[in-house]
Amino acid sequence: MAITGTLATLYKQSSEHFQKALNYLNNTNLEEIFKEVSINKPLEVEIDGRQVFAIFQTYETKAISEAKMEGHKKYIDIQYIHKGVEQILVAPTSRMVKEGDYDSDKDLHFSKVADYSNFRLTAGMGCILYPEDLHAPCISIDAPSVVEKIVIKVAVL
Repeated sequence: MAITGTLATLYKQSSEHFQKALNYLNNTNLEEIFKEVSINKPLEVEIDGRQVFAIFQTYETKAISEAKMEGHKKYIDIQYIHKGVEQILVAPTSRMVKEGDYDSDKDLHFSKVADYSNFRLTAGMGCILYPEDLHAPCISIDAPSVVEKIVIKVAVL
């Protein structure tokens, strides 16, 4: 079940790891960190070892025709838009028609789905994507645009 909204909405998740992740977003000077990030040059920051870590990314959104539904098994994603706007496609694993090969080192598989929903995230908004939420992020709304995003990986306990 994907959850979308502002940081205040996301704070309603109660696990200790979620609180660490959201406190990090709320209490970190994101502008300073993004000075070290550029297109194709992400930055990874450990918050609580490999239990909770952040990936800072800058990229140009892509056309929906380039969307690939991805899934994870070991981590929950908290995706937070710092600057820009994008849409994310999402489908429950129950809508999967073909599961892609799973890369356990990257905790990643690209799978095919029968259909999907989509939602828009703008600066200051985020979403929580669980392992049962296949998703295709980084999709443009009307035209490609530059986005600054933080993806926080929270280990599934």
